[in-house]
Amino acid sequence: MNFLTFIGSEFVSSIGNGVYRVALNWVLVTRYGTVRVLAMVQFLSLLFGAIVQMRSGALIDRYNGKRVLVVTNLILGVVAGLLALDAEMRPSEFSTKVALICVVLIGAVGATVEPAFFSMVMRVQEKPDTDTANSWILGSYGLSGILGPIIGGVFTVTQGAWLGFAVDAMSFIVAAGLMTLVSVNQQDYDKNPVQAEGQNPWCWTWETSTIRRIFTVEAFANLVVTTFLIGLPIIVKNDRAGGAIGLGIFYAAFYGGVFASSAVVPRVAKKIPRGVVAYVIPYAVVLGMLATLYGYTRIVLLGGIFLAGFGLPGIDILTRGAVLETVPDDLLGRITAVGSVVTKMSQLLSMVVVMTVNAFQSVWIIFATTWIIVSTSLLLTRKTLPSGSAAF
Repeated sequence: MNFLTFIGSEFVSSIGNGVYRVALNWVLVTRYGTVRVLAMVQFLSLLFGAIVQMRSGALIDRYNGKRVLVVTNLILGVVAGLLALDAEMRPSEFSTKVALICVVLIGAVGATVEPAFFSMVMRVQEKPDTDTANSWILGSYGLSGILGPIIGGVFTVTQGAWLGFAVDAMSFIVAAGLMTLVSVNQQDYDKNPVQAEGQNPWCWTWETSTIRRIFTVEAFANLVVTTFLIGLPIIVKNDRAGGAIGLGIFYAAFYGGVFASSAVVPRVAKKIPRGVVAYVIPYAVVLGMLATLYGYTRIVLLGGIFLAGFGLPGIDILTRGAVLETVPDDLLGRITAVGSVVTKMSQLLSMVVVMTVNAFQSVWIIFATTWIIVSTSLLLTRKTLPSGSAAF
């Protein structure tokens, strides 16, 4: 029950994030109608998030990650509540500085959640093995990704964006309450303040080939997927899916693939080396995205985005499992933060290119082609170790 409460906290806040994502993107795409604006708002949010994550790892290694998550969720709840109030009081002036500041703060403060939550997996009592634990976590992400966008689409159409933001605020408050009930191994935190000053996490990452290759795979995956998701509201707006509810269904189909894959990948990984699975998956992801970008029927569009979502957990589950097995306990928070910063930087690069070109399809094709080439190269040149995270 303790582990279920742990992932339940993140599950609730993830539902709120899904509602928030649809409400925000639909307001932006209907008001401005360009991919440049979508990319710019997400860029500002992620930029400050990356800055926060550069220091969040040391904070998580030094202090109790449970407290970090509780405080972070409470702050996010307050900020999202202010955004909801601003959107309700003056819906025609959503582009005010107050709204933009709230969006940026949600991205910056929320950047602490991922490394804190991920590093706590090894410290939560009564947890399953790493691959199964990560499968459960990503499965909860997938299920919340199905429910959140659909709820967000319905609320945005019927009540307006303000209700989506209010639901997001409430989800953070509930998540903070659930996290207070989680039991963790306090001894890990008692010893980490002494050990946490030892090694530079960036140097350690670069010198450890397994982790370096893992972060390379994740960086390219986020570069390609971010470019694709930036343009998704534009695809929906072009009368191919039916308004905000259609956008919610598209996001739900994507995370439906994530949810289905989270149950399959751990079983496959026990029979096939992790690296083989992780390096082959990009072919399926890119194929699914191609079907979504260039399909002409609803079945092809939804099938393509489901396939794209189905492929991503194969990378996340396997790479996160390998990270947990490879990284020393006293470096786990900081190395997790390094991985998060690498992910954020690849996403920021994607947004900068999209803003500059003011188009996403041509940019996506270039990134996707490069990703396939890199994955093929790693698949052919990977060095198999005797055990553990050997697959990379």
